[in-house]
Amino acid sequence: MYRKCIGSDPTAARLDFALYEVAGEWESRSGSPRVRIYRNLGRRGGGFYVEVSYKDGTRFSRPVRKYWGGIRYFDLYGYVALAYDAGREVLQLSAYGDYYRASE
Repeated sequence: MYRKCIGSDPTAARLDFALYEVAGEWESRSGSPRVRIYRNLGRRGGGFYVEVSYKDGTRFSRPVRKYWGGIRYFDLYGYVALAYDAGREVLQLSAYGDYYRASE
């Protein structure tokens, strides 16, 4: 389920990035569920969480973890890795594809 580089340019996406860079709302153009990355200040250390929202109203919040080697991931019925391409402003999820910042 995990792929190192999802996009067409394997050098563009970074696996090790600061989570504050990707905090906010993200949406897929291919129909995948909406994603929100936020900092949970109520948690000790203020860890980051990913909230996956489906169209029927179902939401799952999972903590973002860091694997050895700098790989960011969360566990949602399986391992979902995160990669970020700052140049194109694209967040890549290994199980869902490319995500773009949501317009307000």
